[in-house]
Amino acid sequence: MSRMTSLRHILSYGVPFEAFTRDVWLLCLSNAVGAFGEGLYFWVFPLYIRSLNADYVQLGLVFSVLYLVSALAPIPGGFLADRFDRKKILLLAWTPWVFAPLIYSFAENWTQLIPGTVCWGVSMIGVPAFMTYVLTSVTDKRKLASAISFVVATYSFGYIFAPAVGAYLATFISMRGVLQLSTVVSAVATGIFLLIHSQYPKRNKADKPQQPLPSPDDKRLWQKMLVWSGFLAIASFSMNIARPYVATYLSKQVNLSDFYVGTFGSVVYAGITFIGIFAGRLGDRWRKSGAISLCLILYPLSIVPLLMVREPAALMLVAFLYGGSSVSGNLVSAYVGTISPEAKRGVWMSIPQSLSLLAAFAAPYLGGYLYTQSPSYALIVSVIAMPFLALMALTRLKE
Repeated sequence: MSRMTSLRHILSYGVPFEAFTRDVWLLCLSNAVGAFGEGLYFWVFPLYIRSLNADYVQLGLVFSVLYLVSALAPIPGGFLADRFDRKKILLLAWTPWVFAPLIYSFAENWTQLIPGTVCWGVSMIGVPAFMTYVLTSVTDKRKLASAISFVVATYSFGYIFAPAVGAYLATFISMRGVLQLSTVVSAVATGIFLLIHSQYPKRNKADKPQQPLPSPDDKRLWQKMLVWSGFLAIASFSMNIARPYVATYLSKQVNLSDFYVGTFGSVVYAGITFIGIFAGRLGDRWRKSGAISLCLILYPLSIVPLLMVREPAALMLVAFLYGGSSVSGNLVSAYVGTISPEAKRGVWMSIPQSLSLLAAFAAPYLGGYLYTQSPSYALIVSVIAMPFLALMALTRLKE
């Protein structure tokens, strides 16, 4: 018994056990299962797009459409999350996400992928409901950053094995078969939402007087939220200049096999998982802005070696650091969740998501143009702003 207690104490460093309810654990399970299904294809999706006769600019265009639709979805989703049962929103929003890989599997050319990217993007309407459900369910509000980071980490945990498994399976059942398998697994993940309890937003009492104007504190918090959201948007734009092309770069420039490209993706998501849990804990114990700064500096520390390293084993360390650079958005969401009014939490949390995705919309198209000029250009341009953004996060982002 004492060993179990000790193990629980060790794990509690990154896992806020006492803050989680049964429903949050079910959301974690859905995350892990859904991520495994999506991860079977998503990391190597750029290679699949290229196999459908897309050039690099057209590859970027596919991701731009995905990001654009994704950017338009969270704010309406935030309004819905503040008004209706969040369980029903999750079920309805995740349904088109289930059909995205099925649509991809029947595509004969790259333009036929667009309906699938629209389905994937529309599903983002459920993200504010998901995040608000978690924030409302967490019992210890002092551990919100740890809780959000862990819940998101369960998603990336599902991705750890999926890219390598998907790349391996593709050699036997083809990529189209992998996409259809992904549809089945994604449907199971969505079905798990049937097991959670309904969660309705709290209503203001009818006899409570409505303030005609926001209070000074509300305005100050609103401004903080916009500053943090704008910062995340800039970082998202910079990183997404190169992100859609990393798998292609590994395949064409580093000459890795599809299996090693998939393994690289698995290690990337291991980095997202474990560095994400550490960063969430660091944000709760120290400063969220400091944790964000650390994550941002990991991006150039991984991209620059990617330009030079050719040994598969050494590239796995690069992949781990590259994954860690992706978790800053989770920390921004955790911070916005702590300062947002409960009655408007869904809308507030949708704003950083929408702005970051809107910024990411133009980035892949620019990256495609740069990659066409020279494969290294997209990677080099994407890191230029990162040291400045990391310094800005550490010195300018106020909590």
